[in-house]
Amino acid sequence: MKKAGLLLLCGAFAVALVALTNSLEARPQYRKEHDAQYKGSAIEGALKEAKCNTCHYGKSKKNHNDYGKALIKAGLTKDSFTKLKKDKPALSKHVKEALEKVVQGEEGKKFADRIKDGKLPGTNPE
Repeated sequence: MKKAGLLLLCGAFAVALVALTNSLEARPQYRKEHDAQYKGSAIEGALKEAKCNTCHYGKSKKNHNDYGKALIKAGLTKDSFTKLKKDKPALSKHVKEALEKVVQGEEGKKFADRIKDGKLPGTNPE
């Protein structure tokens, strides 16, 4: 009887672990493409140090700074990631296009200037 209870407990733990893992949707491909885009530039060191905090702030990855929000507006959404994640060349192209789009225009000028100065493009809310 004890073995059955232990087996049931282990099974419940495994199911909970799988459910939790599926809800945490990290998108390392975004960071990989972003870092590749700026390899050899003044911002390369800052990107390596900041990692996910290039676009996020705080402990929750739901918190996006202004640069992260601009990237979402440019098309880097959960839906687009879900559709393209199995097609790596298409995902790579999509990320590159969003990165280019976000530094263009009036709002993007501040991001481009900060990148050129070797600073992280985003600023966290006060």
